[in-house]
This record gives sequence, structure tokens and C-alpha cells, in this order.
Amino acid sequence: MVINFALGLLAIFLVIILYIKFSAVQRLEQDYRKLLKEAEETIGSYVYELKEENEAFLSKFKERQTVVKEQEGSTGEISFDKKEPEITQDDINSLLSESIDAASMDNNKKAIAFEELSTYDQVAILLEEGYTMEEIAKKLNKGKTEIELLWKIRQ
Repeated sequence: MVINFALGLLAIFLVIILYIKFSAVQRLEQDYRKLLKEAEETIGSYVYELKEENEAFLSKFKERQTVVKEQEGSTGEISFDKKEPEITQDDINSLLSESIDAASMDNNKKAIAFEELSTYDQVAILLEEGYTMEEIAKKLNKGKTEIELLWKIRQ
């Protein structure tokens, strides 16, 4: 009777240990899936950005080709002695406003992208920018100890 009771307790103990191990494996699997999803999103955004840059390059290249074809004229040769039109103040202002708009759009994208990053990635970026652990904790509204632990665990 005592042996049966001891074997029953041993069986219950082993089931509990098995459950704990199984839940740990499930947590690891969830973390792995999360990391995989983050990697896919990062690669996807990189490919999308590369595609946009490629399309912009191709459109500029096609514009240049049409200009070259217009310069070739009837002789079939490119004329290099033509003078470019004078740059006006309106041209300068339009170019400056386009570059300012593009820069502000990039900054907005970076701000949105920063908020979407994981806490670890945010900490890594802020450390690269020279922030201290205290400043990072204040900026992310987290505790200093939490940030330090996160950084140490991930290294």
C-alpha cells in the first residue's frame, strides 16, 4: 500500500515535470515564430524599399534617354555644344521643397517604424545613438532594470 502511494506520487511528480518542460518548449516555439515574423517583415520592407528605388532609377533613366534622343536630332549624333538653360530661382525652390518633403517623409517613416520595432531593437538603436540606459528607460517608459536585463539577456 505504501509502495502504491509512493508510485502514485512519483507518477504525479513526473507528469508535472513533463508539463513544465512542454510549456517551456511551447514558449520557445512562440519566440521563434515571433523572431521569424520580425525577420520576414524586415526583409520585406527592405525589398519594398529596394523596389521603389529601382522604379525611381528606371523612370529617371527613361527621362534621360528621351532627352538624349531629342539631342541627337536629325544627324544621329549627340550634340555636346548645346548650352543648358539657366537655372531660375523657381527651379531651386522647387528642388529644395522636394528634398525637404522627401526628408520629412523619411523621418516620419523612421518614427513610425521605430515605434513598431521590438523593445530590444529600440534599445539597440538608442544605444547606437549614444543614449545611456537611464535615458533609454525614460524614453521608452520602462524601468532601468528592465532595459538592462533585456539588453543582457539578448546579448
